Amino acid sequence: MSTGKQPNWRTQPREDQSPTVIGNSKNFWIWSKEDGFDLTHPPTPDSKPIQPRLRLQCALTPILIDPKKTALLIIDLQNYDLHEALGNDNPEFYRAEDAVLQYAIPAARKNGIQIIWVTTGYSDKDLEDMDPGVFKTFNFEAINLSPDWQTLPPGQGWSSKGMYRNQKGVGDEIGQVTDKNNKVIDAGRILMKGSWNTWLHDPLSDAYNEGKSAVPHDVHFYKNRNSGMCDRTKDVTNFLNQHNLRTLLFTGINIDQCVMGTLQDAYLKGFDTILLKDGCATDSPSYAQWSVEHNCLVSWGFLSTCKDFATAAGLKVDESEDDETPKPSDG
Repeated sequence: MSTGKQPNWRTQPREDQSPTVIGNSKNFWIWSKEDGFDLTHPPTPDSKPIQPRLRLQCALTPILIDPKKTALLIIDLQNYDLHEALGNDNPEFYRAEDAVLQYAIPAARKNGIQIIWVTTGYSDKDLEDMDPGVFKTFNFEAINLSPDWQTLPPGQGWSSKGMYRNQKGVGDEIGQVTDKNNKVIDAGRILMKGSWNTWLHDPLSDAYNEGKSAVPHDVHFYKNRNSGMCDRTKDVTNFLNQHNLRTLLFTGINIDQCVMGTLQDAYLKGFDTILLKDGCATDSPSYAQWSVEHNCLVSWGFLSTCKDFATAAGLKVDESEDDETPKPSDG
């Protein structure tokens, strides 16, 4: 469908609802009433439509994406927050993990979409250079002096992060832990690169290993801040730019911290950002998740689901499935 000559880059739909180009000469979308937003990034607005393409239903509008320019980001679904041997038992985390495993990963695999795994992992040099605000997040226990703080409601999937948060800090040894099958595990130093606690939770680790032989093959990066795409954590951004990946699908935990932080940085760097909300969760109060979802709906790109992604990818989705909370599947 031709967009015609448009000497000016437009920021609102044409009055006759015909296709409208928005953005700039290096990074633009094409909007139409029929297809919503075309995020396939052709060379010019008048180029032939990019094929193949996926039509992904989002809240308020559909979008078109090019699988070759798209990546699925899976953020912080790691043992530190999910494995039962560390005292974790957050039903919302397992629900998000299940959506990623059942829908998002198979959808990406079927259409040759790059899968990028990101987990938190610090080096000893990172600890030396760490800012006080980051240390405060993990290493210091709150002192409640105001009754207002004591009445804050817990999140739907409230978690104490097991027995280690606030008792041991980043870089401290956890020691040996035992899983539900009585397997003894060296949990390693808290949130340090290469340690067991920073690696992917067991079912996801299996998916990552399977992805080593996929085309394109899965990749994993550590991050040393909440955001995996801030200026201090450049590996993910560099990889995306090197492989011309412009459209990013976000899943992981916590949605209001590491997922949101990475998504916001990606949004500010000019990437297309789509949050798959059922593949995300938090142990913050529920309104924290609602806030992120709302802002992705109206501001930071688009809001969709892993199930809608699977449908767009041509997979069968059983809409009659009940919503029973998945249980942890460690060991």
